[in-house]
Amino acid sequence: MGAALGAAAMTSIVSREPVVWWIFGEPFHAGPTVVCICAVIITRVIIGLQAKGKAQWALDIAITALCLLVATLWVQAQELELLAAGITGIGVGSLGAGIIGLAKSVAGAKVRAGISAFWDAFSGPTTPR
Repeated sequence: MGAALGAAAMTSIVSREPVVWWIFGEPFHAGPTVVCICAVIITRVIIGLQAKGKAQWALDIAITALCLLVATLWVQAQELELLAAGITGIGVGSLGAGIIGLAKSVAGAKVRAGISAFWDAFSGPTTPR
């Protein structure tokens, strides 16, 4: 009887079925999602602690939130396993500020060029009188 109770207790603790959570009516596997979230957070904390100069906590929190969103959506869309989810979280977490910096520099250059062209078109050539 004791062996039967021990076996029954063991089967309730350890399960071979993946844990599926639901958010906004969508199912997702809990294991890869948790691994991905932990990988992004750890990577962003390490990058934040190694940053030189003035700490920009608000910006780092926003980048981390964006990285978490992108990484978890990617993990769920691709139905990744634990290792691939962890690598994805580390990759997205480490590229987070770089992607935003690249987008800012490219978009900033285009906006500056557009404003410059706009002002040049309206100012026209000046002729002395």
